[in-house]
Amino acid sequence: MRHTIETVYRQHRRGLFALALSITRRPAAAEDAVHDAVVRLCHGSHRIAGDPVPYVYAAVRNAAIDRLRRAQRPTPRELSMFNGAPPDPAAAAIDAEQRDRLQRAVEALPDEQRQVVVMKTYAGLTFQQAAEVLGEPVNTVSSRYYRALERLKQAMEETP
Repeated sequence: MRHTIETVYRQHRRGLFALALSITRRPAAAEDAVHDAVVRLCHGSHRIAGDPVPYVYAAVRNAAIDRLRRAQRPTPRELSMFNGAPPDPAAAAIDAEQRDRLQRAVEALPDEQRQVVVMKTYAGLTFQQAAEVLGEPVNTVSSRYYRALERLKQAMEETP
């Protein structure tokens, strides 16, 4: 079990961090959430039935939500998954103005839509995996994703 969790972590650490950061909005809290979740899973005695990837993402999501609840005050939007290194080389090609506009548009999405966008776009999860993470039907998750894409498209088409 521990080996499986470690493998998922190694393959998805950027996506796990991006998901936690999209919830906590603070890099330290996001790192702590990922750490807490992975340690808990590695030392736990539970069995994972099926694909372990959504299970690990769900654990990280829950840990990030727990950290946010413990803070019991609104956190500043000081950092997002857009700060720091881009998720892939293609993202580096986006000029600064468009990147800023996209960042604002993603951060303006409702939490449910933003989390799905992060899981699909930055973490590379399938709709099925994202649905398992969120505990929602696949159709609900895909609808949220497509509604988010429409909002992002509209935001990017508007004049700055």
